Amino acid sequence: MKKGYATTIGNFDGLHKGHMALIKKIKTQAKKMDLKTKIITFNPYPFEFFKLEKNRILSELDKNIILSDLKIDHVNAINFNDHFRNTSAEDFFNEYLLEEDVKYLIVGKDFKFGKDRLGDLKLLKTLCDRNEIILEVLEDFEINGSKISSTLIRELLMHSKFQEASKLLGRTYQISGKVIKGKSLGKRISTPTANIDIENKEFCFSGVFLGKTEIDKIGYFCIVNFGPKPTFDDYEQSLEVHILDYDGNVYDEALSIEFLCKIRDQIRFNSIDELKNQINEDKIKAEELKELYE
Repeated sequence: MKKGYATTIGNFDGLHKGHMALIKKIKTQAKKMDLKTKIITFNPYPFEFFKLEKNRILSELDKNIILSDLKIDHVNAINFNDHFRNTSAEDFFNEYLLEEDVKYLIVGKDFKFGKDRLGDLKLLKTLCDRNEIILEVLEDFEINGSKISSTLIRELLMHSKFQEASKLLGRTYQISGKVIKGKSLGKRISTPTANIDIENKEFCFSGVFLGKTEIDKIGYFCIVNFGPKPTFDDYEQSLEVHILDYDGNVYDEALSIEFLCKIRDQIRFNSIDELKNQINEDKIKAEELKELYE
């Protein structure tokens, strides 16, 4: 007999403790009701599609790894495009919930759905009742009286408060990706770097940081250049790491970069020599800072 689904819907950018509460609920209900679990999410996120002044927390790779570790039966990452943006609330409900045999649905109290976000909780409750779908609305998830949200985590990351952000996430903040061929800028500045694929996504912070990565189960500190490269007139966000005390080949490997603290902002240099001098200063600073994390 075909099983239905216990489901939740959202961006889940960050997969923070509030998101985890939703996911825990669908896993609990799935067990009680003999259902499978499903998460409905989006790629790109709506705020990316509409080019709003908001950028992401997690890479797609990290998001998929976390959801895989949680053993969710099915993840439906809807392609948010021009066609989807015009889907009415009722059509969204019919196509992604009713036709997909959802039996239990839990959402946050700010949940909206359908074209122009016209679908609200009142409409969702009506549609669920009509089709015998159990609907639950989760109140805000709080720690010490403060609401945990992706907005708050973005704010913390923008101010390089990685330890505080990690507490709200429930895990160390990191960005993962495959090491890909870059533009060979590292050779020009005599500092080899590993270029991490972030799939042309824009993240919510930038700068030069002290980080840490693991290769063959050994931890290495690294200097992380995250953002545009104004000295080279390259304004796309990229993630490059110079791994300290390591001279092996990591090309084509997947690396996870843990962010520890900020070294400096990114700035435009007037010459390559000026940039090289700054990189040497960054290395000295990184050697001083890493003692705090050893």
